[in-house]
Amino acid sequence: MSKTIAAKTPWLLAGVLGACLMQAAPPERTITVREYQDKVQGAWIGQVIGAIFGWPFEGRPKSVVHLDHYLPSHHFQTNYEYAPVDDDYFYEMVALYGFERFGPNMTVEQLGDVWKEHQAGSWGSSLEARLLMEKGIRAPDTGHPRYNKWFHTIGPQFSSDIYGMIAPGMINLAGAIARRYSHVNGYAEGSDGAVFVASCVSQAFFRRNPEDIVRRAAQMIDPRSNYRKAIDQVLDGHARGVSWRDLAHQTEMRWRPDYPQVNNAVANGALVAIGVLYGDGDFLRSMNVVTQLADFADTDCNAANVGSILGAMNGVNAIPGNLKAQFHDRIWGESMGPVKFDHVVEEKISDLASRIAAFGLKNLAANGVTARRESGEEVLHIPDEDPRTQALEYFDINDYGPLWNPAWKLDAAGRGGAGTTWLDGDALITFPRDARPVRLETDAAIPSGRPRLTVDVAADAGKPWRLEVFVDDESIHVETVDSPWHAVTVDLARFAGRKANVRLYQEAINAVPQSAWWRKARIGD
Repeated sequence: MSKTIAAKTPWLLAGVLGACLMQAAPPERTITVREYQDKVQGAWIGQVIGAIFGWPFEGRPKSVVHLDHYLPSHHFQTNYEYAPVDDDYFYEMVALYGFERFGPNMTVEQLGDVWKEHQAGSWGSSLEARLLMEKGIRAPDTGHPRYNKWFHTIGPQFSSDIYGMIAPGMINLAGAIARRYSHVNGYAEGSDGAVFVASCVSQAFFRRNPEDIVRRAAQMIDPRSNYRKAIDQVLDGHARGVSWRDLAHQTEMRWRPDYPQVNNAVANGALVAIGVLYGDGDFLRSMNVVTQLADFADTDCNAANVGSILGAMNGVNAIPGNLKAQFHDRIWGESMGPVKFDHVVEEKISDLASRIAAFGLKNLAANGVTARRESGEEVLHIPDEDPRTQALEYFDINDYGPLWNPAWKLDAAGRGGAGTTWLDGDALITFPRDARPVRLETDAAIPSGRPRLTVDVAADAGKPWRLEVFVDDESIHVETVDSPWHAVTVDLARFAGRKANVRLYQEAINAVPQSAWWRKARIGD
């Protein structure tokens, strides 16, 4: 290298580095503080309206007529004095209380403590979380599959809109916040739903194209996740011009067999995406689409998520006035489901939205975004980031087998509908995925002498099942299990001193699947 070039090299490198840094910095978008506050009002009231709009169809047949309020007054209540306390927004109110107390660095453990203080958790994974807290288990264990059997359901998904509201336009921040706090009441697919919805809401503050919003939010989730696969199926169908009714049918047929609960996250997440994509950015049309998509879906939760996204997209004034006025700016309740509150819940809807926006400004400041005074307005400059796919969070339902006993593999277990597969202390509860028997299997060295297989089993009252034991390809024991815990002992003397494959089958009686309870499976003298 010549001296001339060598002398210039530091300056050349500095120039190249500077150019790279300039290219790496994401472009900025601006939003006034006033507009941000308005869109938070829209997102918050949109969520409340959506929840009540979808209520009549939750776990029931879908709507088949166009709704301008909630349908005829003789069928559904249309005259509300207030919005009743509902889980679709109450858990987010509790999150706000936590943020106001602990700030942007609130831990998931602290959020769990605030849940316990406010008695949050009335159904599904959220109920399980509250009951676990009462036993002394703290978040994030309260959402983990080891303790929470409904970890894969919709609780985190409908609790996450607020995380997008406090991170407007910052999709990666919104997704990270949602992932962290979703572990109060969920994991894996359940948590993926929280990331998706929070990311949609976050983007809706700036983006008006529904497909752009859904596609970018999907990119936050690992492609191996079933949740991502369901959203990708929706995006593919939408791109091919499939009608929203046909697309909803296709996603239900694909995902409901794997996730049969009304409150599942994956199939309902697909319905949320369809509601956003086919609502054409119009609030009332989006509400009508999402309430007509599927029978026996979690329609109120889905409509609440869609309402929040549309409210953030268009602001509070784009929501029909009659839908906003009916609640008289009030949330009130003494109980929610089976939970009677220690203190009456009473809040102004508009005040809650103002407090969310106020905390959102603090959260933005904590992440490097502050308002600047420009032409008489406070303006936020928000980086326009590309979505960064989060690490895969995964738990196969059959992983409960080795989690219960590392020596045993589990297969054909299901997430249920009438039941599910889960752990209760040292007990494994299994429920079939479909018509096939559930199987527990191990390859074992059968000891010499008089070896035996011993396993404790039980059945729910009045719900018998059949146990069949195989060693290699030979069925050596069959019995009906129809009682509380008892030990089943099977003689393995004929197989002593060699390796063998041992299988325990849970079989349905008269083709009626039931839950089977297992404890302390062991092979020895």
